[in-house]
Amino acid sequence: MTLSSLLHWLASQSQFLVVIELSPVAGMGTPQRLDSVGHSCIAFIFLPTLSVLAVLTAAGMGYKKFAAEITTVGSCSAAISAACHVWGADSEGIIGKRVRWGDVGIALGLGVGHLTFSSEKEVRKPVFGEIYAGAVRKGE
Repeated sequence: MTLSSLLHWLASQSQFLVVIELSPVAGMGTPQRLDSVGHSCIAFIFLPTLSVLAVLTAAGMGYKKFAAEITTVGSCSAAISAACHVWGADSEGIIGKRVRWGDVGIALGLGVGHLTFSSEKEVRKPVFGEIYAGAVRKGE
């Protein structure tokens, strides 16, 4: 947000409207008005520099690995919804408690594991290659 605000401010300072009103000497004659566009060289230098820095920072952050063990589900709304539902208690029961995300056991009626948030201590790390609720097996 700070970088975005700074870029917008630099853009507004790089080009601006200048209005000059020339008054005649000793009040004789009519005043003249000159409208023009002003430029700031410093803003012109910093604006593209910070813009390139912002793009490179965003691209660099894309290469950083997740520190958490939460699996990515892309844009699958069913998987996102399943991962956000509370396990083992109603949503009011975990308010103020510490929660962990991981494998909480077999999903009811599905016979496969379930990955979600839970305030219970029995949360395990997801196992690579294991089938969890929301996953589709090959051939189905």
